[in-house]
Amino acid sequence: MIHTIFFDLDNTIYSRDSGLWEAISERINLYMMDILHIRKDDIPVIRQYCRQNHGTTLQGLQSLYQIDEADFLFFVHDIDLSKILSDDGKLLKLLTSIPQKKIIFTNSDAAHVNRVLDFFGVRSYFDLIIDVLSLKPYVKPHQEAFEKALSISGLTSPDGCIFIDDMIENVEQGQKMGFLSILVGESNENIINIPDIFMLPNILESLI
Repeated sequence: MIHTIFFDLDNTIYSRDSGLWEAISERINLYMMDILHIRKDDIPVIRQYCRQNHGTTLQGLQSLYQIDEADFLFFVHDIDLSKILSDDGKLLKLLTSIPQKKIIFTNSDAAHVNRVLDFFGVRSYFDLIIDVLSLKPYVKPHQEAFEKALSISGLTSPDGCIFIDDMIENVEQGQKMGFLSILVGESNENIINIPDIFMLPNILESLI
């Protein structure tokens, strides 16, 4: 029986089509250019290196340049959400219909999470926020990040837990560890996938 659902935030709670993640990504590039004085042409290679070797751009930049994580997170999330996101009430309706315990499990920080959830008016529907600062020194898709998320949640096993994310490497790790893992987006892999989280009730219904 499913008792807990771990939700990613970016490109999962809100639609990938919104453009918010692209705006955050542009802010990351701007930080690297303006604060770290990295040449624009070098940024894609450095970001790819950071993600492949450290899990996130933030962790990679901390390793390479000893940046201040609080300054980085404030800078890259300094975005007017009202100019990008729109609230049609569907997320509130969805979360109201799901009785299971709901937890945000993200590589973003809690300040960004709260701003997004407050924008949609759904903060009270989540029992817990597990953010990148809670997971230190790990991030998804590190196995230790999942283990730490379970521990923070007061759980000893992923049995009865759903994990839903838009990054295939995160979903694969969750699946490997025993979560019922769902990818938001298309995949040719042997992974459950849905186009958006509004299809989640169909998954839950199929498990009854």
